[in-house]
Amino acid sequence: MAKEDGQQSTIKIKLNGKERPFEEKTVVHDWQAASEETSAASSEEMLDEEEFEWILPNEEEPEIPEFKVNHHTESKKRPNIHRFGNGPFTLGIKRTIISFVLAITVGLLLGTFFLQIMKREDIQATTTAQNQVAAEDKPGEEKKTGAGYEATLPAMAVPVLQAGVYSSKENAESAAKELTNQNYATTILEMDGKYNVFIGVAGELQEVESWEKNVKESGLDVLAKELSLKESSIKLATKEQAEQLLKEVNYFKTVAGEAVKGEVGGDVNEKVSQNGLQLIDSYKDGVYQNKEAVNLQEQLQAALKGLENSSENKEEAIKVQQSLLNYITIYYQLSSHS
Repeated sequence: MAKEDGQQSTIKIKLNGKERPFEEKTVVHDWQAASEETSAASSEEMLDEEEFEWILPNEEEPEIPEFKVNHHTESKKRPNIHRFGNGPFTLGIKRTIISFVLAITVGLLLGTFFLQIMKREDIQATTTAQNQVAAEDKPGEEKKTGAGYEATLPAMAVPVLQAGVYSSKENAESAAKELTNQNYATTILEMDGKYNVFIGVAGELQEVESWEKNVKESGLDVLAKELSLKESSIKLATKEQAEQLLKEVNYFKTVAGEAVKGEVGGDVNEKVSQNGLQLIDSYKDGVYQNKEAVNLQEQLQAALKGLENSSENKEEAIKVQQSLLNYITIYYQLSSHS
């Protein structure tokens, strides 16, 4: 507590209920004197520093060693599927491409190899066919035999239109009769124990195939094929007769080629008929003494006479075909007996 003026202030401290004496001593410092002493000391230190000579050691600055990374690992780049490398995906693509290229190469080589084989076979087949055609289409020959001459009739492949094959002659004749009533020419040839009915002749296989389509459209089942006529021979009196008969035989296919035009609606060449008739009329050595030669000439002449009007007259077209069918029947019988 504060006391009145003239009384000294005291502070009482109680510790554990007991008062303890406390004397407050105030220390008075002379700050001015202390400041002067400090300034004087600082001045002496500055003088001492100015008078002190600094001697530095002449040492070279040590070179700082280059910093090297001892444990450095490169960061792994992410695989790029668009860049060619050695990854599994890229290797798979490469293998696929290589396999594809090899497959194409092997295929081309094999294809070329088989193509060459096929070409060779085609060439051989063509050559064989050409040889056969040449053998079939070659003109006949005549040679002297004793008192007369023998004409060798060449083998021929005649395009025909077949209307059926029968095991008995009676059935074949019955079918032929029915076809005649339907305005078709007919003939029957016995081959290999069977009786074949034919209704037409053409010059080329393509022509008879066109005719086949027309006949099938009318409801009749027919087949276009080639009939093989073998080589045969006829004995004649003179060399001129033999030569004449062979000329007429060689002209047969030309007439057959025009005759089919009347069946398929084409225009017949009139010169074929005129030239054929002129060929027959030019023979001045009389008639053939051989019956088969006479029959062949008569059938060819009848076909030539009806050929000119066959494209416009259906009946004439049938007569022409009948004459040609009769011609190949005689020719076939000659080759069968040779």
